[in-house]
Amino acid sequence: SDLAAKKERLILGPWQRFIECNLFGWVRKDTGLRRFRESYEEVPRKNGKSMRLAARGLYLFAADGEAGAEVYSGATSEKQAHEVFRPAWQMAQKMPALRDRFGIEQSGNPKNPGPMYVMEDMSKFEPLIGKPGDGSSPHAALIDEYHEHDSDHMVDAMQTGMGAREQPLLSIITTAGSNLGGPCYEKRRDVIKILEGQVQDETVFGLIYGIDPGDAWDDPASLRKANPNYGISVFGEFLEAQLAQARRSSAKQNTFRTKHLN
Repeated sequence: SDLAAKKERLILGPWQRFIECNLFGWVRKDTGLRRFRESYEEVPRKNGKSMRLAARGLYLFAADGEAGAEVYSGATSEKQAHEVFRPAWQMAQKMPALRDRFGIEQSGNPKNPGPMYVMEDMSKFEPLIGKPGDGSSPHAALIDEYHEHDSDHMVDAMQTGMGAREQPLLSIITTAGSNLGGPCYEKRRDVIKILEGQVQDETVFGLIYGIDPGDAWDDPASLRKANPNYGISVFGEFLEAQLAQARRSSAKQNTFRTKHLN
């Protein structure tokens, strides 16, 4: 991106700080361990989710104080798994001070990044396609574009494997999808029930950016409402051009409403 070309650092906006502060700053008084074990974040396309998830993964892998941490960037395809893992690998490569401080060793190269390790305590961070092996004990799992998953095999295996960890974190970040029979839509409905107080679950953090019933989908104000990184990583000019196409084509309208308004 333009920011990477200028060698800019990742600077979190207020909405992004809100998420990370909730996940990492809210701890149990009796144990000091994190409250949230699962995060579901639904944001429209181009709102900088993969890069933020990469930074979160690096922290959980190296700096979270978890001996032998296993962190997985999980997806249905190698390309999708690398959407989060590659930026994390490149961040580590560009920061020798980070590698030295935590003893991070990298395999592979920038074009074909391989797993990262902390040899001192045998922590690892790697991409994962499909289902993890039975011996896995994830400390953290990063699931990008959950709406592309046809089944819940990966998420179920991750959650089951996390049983031995004190404060694991399953991070699901996705745009909306169109499969109402898939696991993402079921998770979304569950999160909405938690957010609306119909169901109690103190361990799940949920945040959904989109338009509400009654909002006009073709009102430019709806673009700002649904896209928290408006003007930073996704620009009004681009969204309004997409909106103009959507007004002219019902097929494009569905895609626009799903991908840019959730």
